[in-house]
Amino acid sequence: MFLSPQPPTPLRRLAAEVRAQTTTAQALLAQTRERAAAAQALNPIAHVDWGAADAQARELDRQARQAPTQCGPLHGLPVSIKDLYAVRGMPTRAGTRAALPDLGRDEAEAVTRLRQAGALPFAKTNMHELALGATGENVWTGDVCNPYDPARQAGGSSSGAAVATACGVGVAGLGSDTGGSVRIPAAFCGLTGFKPSYQAIPLGGALYLSFTCDHAGPIAPTVDDCALLFEVMAGRRADHGSVPRAPRLALPARWLSPRMEAAVAQSFEREVAGLRAAGAEITEVDLPGLATAWEHYTPLVRAEAAWVHRAALAAGDPGFSPLVLPPLSAGREIPASAYIEALQARAAVRAGFQAVLRDHDAIVLPTSPVLPPMRGQAEVSVAGGTLSTREAVLGQTLAFSFAGLPALAMPMGLAQGLPVSLQLVGAFDADARLLALGRWVESLPGRAGQG
Repeated sequence: MFLSPQPPTPLRRLAAEVRAQTTTAQALLAQTRERAAAAQALNPIAHVDWGAADAQARELDRQARQAPTQCGPLHGLPVSIKDLYAVRGMPTRAGTRAALPDLGRDEAEAVTRLRQAGALPFAKTNMHELALGATGENVWTGDVCNPYDPARQAGGSSSGAAVATACGVGVAGLGSDTGGSVRIPAAFCGLTGFKPSYQAIPLGGALYLSFTCDHAGPIAPTVDDCALLFEVMAGRRADHGSVPRAPRLALPARWLSPRMEAAVAQSFEREVAGLRAAGAEITEVDLPGLATAWEHYTPLVRAEAAWVHRAALAAGDPGFSPLVLPPLSAGREIPASAYIEALQARAAVRAGFQAVLRDHDAIVLPTSPVLPPMRGQAEVSVAGGTLSTREAVLGQTLAFSFAGLPALAMPMGLAQGLPVSLQLVGAFDADARLLALGRWVESLPGRAGQG
């Protein structure tokens, strides 16, 4: 069995148990190692040194014995790190064989903040090469496979972080999200993924794909787990948001209706009905920014990615795979006028979303309108015909990275034995309020996403 065999303990409670010495960091790491062996065929791990991790766990247990009141909120908890963040004592390859630019520090700031809160960054996780893709398929490191069906995509680019967490290989994972790279793998693996507002979590010491679209974010079992990880990495509270008695949600039905697979549409309709029964006011709205963002996202990201990797591209580095070299090369040819136009379009898209969110607490839609595609699948069938897998999967997520708004992906059960996921999107810098709304949704009785 690949998936974790029992419901995970909430992270706050688990850290409290380590501090109280009713469990230990070493025991949690031993369990993580067992699960890593069981899930090895899914290929989530890029690098791990179990001996070094055990030495860190022993030190964390010593601290818990000697000064439990001084232990942080994540004390002793093993957390995996996507292989584009620098981690002290570990290599960084970002799923490629090409030379990487200097990351400027020996450990990413977000990782250091996790470590200062008592977390144990025990391993690097596999990813889509350079984070330039949403499938988790990689010719250099091998595909990361879906734990519900290994023939299917795990999502990307934070594929290994999601698969590891779903399988109990660590209690959570640190990912990054440029167009959906936290939310899509979380959705495909039955987890919660949180992409905070732009720059809420610092990206110093991480490899950029697109420096104006990249976001750091956690993948974990529950909304509260993600909230705790966000608090640690952002250095701000996320426990003070409030949910109105009748939350007001904006539903972009016209955009969604032709893009959804029947099984996902049925799950989403049930979810919307449940939200309405719980008191939510759900209004259908037009969001032209979804189409505008789709038009301008690709030239913006490719131009910035080509700049990030300009030295290796100029040297003709053979380490870029045939999957990522063409878009990187195309990024070098994008004219300045197209790049500036994309930046101007982003301002308009963000303003349009913010206008809707002045009258609504969140935008509600599926994270992915289709079930996890098969590995290698290039097209999917939806209500309106056929879409490329890329357009189908990214069409509901990339606009909110493009605009820098916080977005939360959370499970809403299974369809045909595969996970389906709800996405809530909030106003810029209203991360705490969005997380509070996510907790409210998660707590509703009878939700398919529970458990």
